[in-house]
Amino acid sequence: MNQIFGTATFLSSSGKFCELPPPEGFEFAILGRSNVGKSSFLNHVCADHRLARTSKRPGTTICINLFKITESVFWADLPGYGYARTGGGERERWSSLILDYCEKRENLKGIVWLVDMRHIGVKMDLEAYAWLRKTGIPVLPILSKADKLSHNEQQKQKADFARQFTGFAEPVVYSILDHGSRERFWERFEAWNGSITIEHVAI
Repeated sequence: MNQIFGTATFLSSSGKFCELPPPEGFEFAILGRSNVGKSSFLNHVCADHRLARTSKRPGTTICINLFKITESVFWADLPGYGYARTGGGERERWSSLILDYCEKRENLKGIVWLVDMRHIGVKMDLEAYAWLRKTGIPVLPILSKADKLSHNEQQKQKADFARQFTGFAEPVVYSILDHGSRERFWERFEAWNGSITIEHVAI
């Protein structure tokens, strides 16, 4: 998939499920806690630092941002979950938006789930894991911010993830400071994409 580097495009931003454009091709949701680095991941993995808006303040993504990756593959960047400083009403809207998307989007094929490699097993990720297992949607885990840890620490955290979060594909260790992470991700993504069959999900 090297041909997509630098060619992904932003399509739309939707604050409500009904505002999403009609389904086209296959979609993959990008999910994770609000400070896990989803926008930085998107920009790095697609080799375009202007693709997704980044911010030092958690909770920047409050809508579903849709990106065209190839002619048949689209990514939906979902609102981050678990930002404590966001008002209860807004948190509820984010949760409803995520649920509506994952339950109703007919062309949703899988979820790319980002987990901060430094903090394996935090409450919000454990809750997300339980919900993801319930949905039955295929999940490809990404252990982000790997550059913050030594190699030995990475191996320890990866083993801890495998112990606590069973039933998913093997996680991809990812650092936006390592271009090799990008190549490894796309290799794994292509293999994972080819191994799953899209089905309508009902929770």
